[in-house]
Amino acid sequence: MAHEPESTDNLTAMRAAIDALDHALVDLLAERRALVFKLFAYKLRRGLPLIDREREEALLAERAVFAQARGVPHGLTERVFRAVLDASHDDASTPQNLAHRDDAG
Repeated sequence: MAHEPESTDNLTAMRAAIDALDHALVDLLAERRALVFKLFAYKLRRGLPLIDREREEALLAERAVFAQARGVPHGLTERVFRAVLDASHDDASTPQNLAHRDDAG
């Protein structure tokens, strides 16, 4: 079965759009991680716990509502944000990660 040039062009364009969105997601994750390190530095200076489980549960609930209003399934949203929070927990439990970060605020 022969592929029409238009369908190949459409496929290429759709894949390029997905690639661009994936890169934007990675940029946002990097920006979020930088803010998390600033938050950790702030909390360390004030003797506050780095992880706030109550805040995290509220965050997960709010993100689920926000996502569902946009047609994103709850399970996907929860898996993504749990992975993001798990990465922050890993950073919080690794002192050398925190030692090399500077809080600009």
